[in-house]
Amino acid sequence: MNIPFKSRSLLPAKYARKVASIILAGITLAACAPGSAELDATGGWLAASSSKKLEVDRAQYRHTIYFSTDRANIVGSEQDRLIAFLSTVRPLKTDSIRLEGHADERATDLYNLDLAARRIETVKRFLGDHGVHRGTIHASSLGERVPAARGDGEQAWRKNRRVEIVLERYLVTTPACPDWSRQSGLDYANQPHSNFGCATETNLGLMIAEPRDLLRGRDVGPADGVHQAEGIVRYREGEQPELEEERVN
Repeated sequence: MNIPFKSRSLLPAKYARKVASIILAGITLAACAPGSAELDATGGWLAASSSKKLEVDRAQYRHTIYFSTDRANIVGSEQDRLIAFLSTVRPLKTDSIRLEGHADERATDLYNLDLAARRIETVKRFLGDHGVHRGTIHASSLGERVPAARGDGEQAWRKNRRVEIVLERYLVTTPACPDWSRQSGLDYANQPHSNFGCATETNLGLMIAEPRDLLRGRDVGPADGVHQAEGIVRYREGEQPELEEERVN
């Protein structure tokens, strides 16, 4: 005699749904935990994240050129100071240079604006003669409107007869690599190794020509052959930093 068998669930339907919801929530939280992998919504695969990141900062280098009364030429001592500044910062084609021309108060506003503009042109020519790309230079004549020092004596006027150079450059800092602080081996949490991402981020930081591109990509346009050739020349002349040999314990 055959007795029909009727399968039955061990849990009522409403409890089974609750258990399934709890398990799904636990999986979701585990996937979003810091240092774990992230779920790719399109491919469905898990991609490990890395704490190794590049840091990009904007640096400013300033220099002030002082002028004689009612003059727009750069005297010898100021030329020496300016050459020393250029030798230190070594302006690049990717740098942004701003020139601000000023004058003291002893003339009409219109005359001082013109005098400050002539001083800017003198500095522009000097920078161009020393290899600075003129296309990166932006200028503004302010006349007597923004004095560096207040007063109506020669001590204040001397500080106000000036052209200020503001050079802006983006700098990239590579992560602290190599990082062998975490021992490799069996890891039930499946966490990325401490050295994970070092090679990728370090190589990118050393190779990129303009760190500003890491913050905002440039518009698509024709390649700059001159700039690319200059990079090859710097490499051949040994101006690129040498990579240190990595020691693995």
